[in-house]
Amino acid sequence: MTGWTRLRATGERLFRRLFGLKPRDTRQPLAVFTMVYNEHRMLPVWANYYRRQAGAGNLFVLDHGSDSLPDLPGCQIVPIRRDELDEVDRCAQIEAFQKKLLESYHYVLFTDCDEFLVADPARYPSLRAYVAHAQHTAIRCVGVDVIDYAPDLPPVQWDKPVLAQRPYGAVRSWSCKTLLASVPLTWTAGFHECEEPATLDTALWMFHLKYADQTHLLQRLGVTRNLQWSARARSLNHGVSHRVPDRSMVNFLRKFQATRSETSLADLDLATLVESGGESNLHRIPDRFLKAF
Repeated sequence: MTGWTRLRATGERLFRRLFGLKPRDTRQPLAVFTMVYNEHRMLPVWANYYRRQAGAGNLFVLDHGSDSLPDLPGCQIVPIRRDELDEVDRCAQIEAFQKKLLESYHYVLFTDCDEFLVADPARYPSLRAYVAHAQHTAIRCVGVDVIDYAPDLPPVQWDKPVLAQRPYGAVRSWSCKTLLASVPLTWTAGFHECEEPATLDTALWMFHLKYADQTHLLQRLGVTRNLQWSARARSLNHGVSHRVPDRSMVNFLRKFQATRSETSLADLDLATLVESGGESNLHRIPDRFLKAF
């Protein structure tokens, strides 16, 4: 901030105080952040997508002691000391960072780097446009696990539209998270629930790519299974889905592949499905989402 700009800002504050006016709200519309460790495949996809949604400079990557990170234009990197992986401590770190960002932003979105929040393209051109019209302080999404829909599919080409290559998903209440908010949130471990009241918006979809490519899924599982998890995390079964054997994960994929249908997720009663804590079979992702990222 230049000396003239600072002087002008000070004068405006004094003017508003003198005449009893509220300070001008200078917050930006939307910030997006994630926390990662040695994520080289998903993180560039995450950064490229959210840079288009929120704008360069409004993305933050909490780096939990990675050996290295890929090039991430438009992102601000925030180093975090590497300790044992503990979901309770991780929640506390992310809650504190979300609260800090809310001092400068109207809405803040936290996601894992394999989670992509998409405002229905039939109604909104971007997440920035979505939050400009948002009426609720904490918003729950329709969570779709994008699943490798058949054995022996070609690997995903991550530099091309991913959903067009993996156009099937299942709505699972586990993934219907409250991640976008204009107020500080208090999450449970895993970020699947929060203490604050949240409103489900069926125009807000979150596509979870963990299961989109079997090869990458098993490679990443080999990393997370061998992380140094805290005794508390193990005793509470936190992060257990990141430590299962390869065979269990493949069986999970095969179970959903057997339910595949050509009907669209848009044909489901999404509100009832999510609010009841249900889970759908594998259905086609609506065409309007397929070029989102």
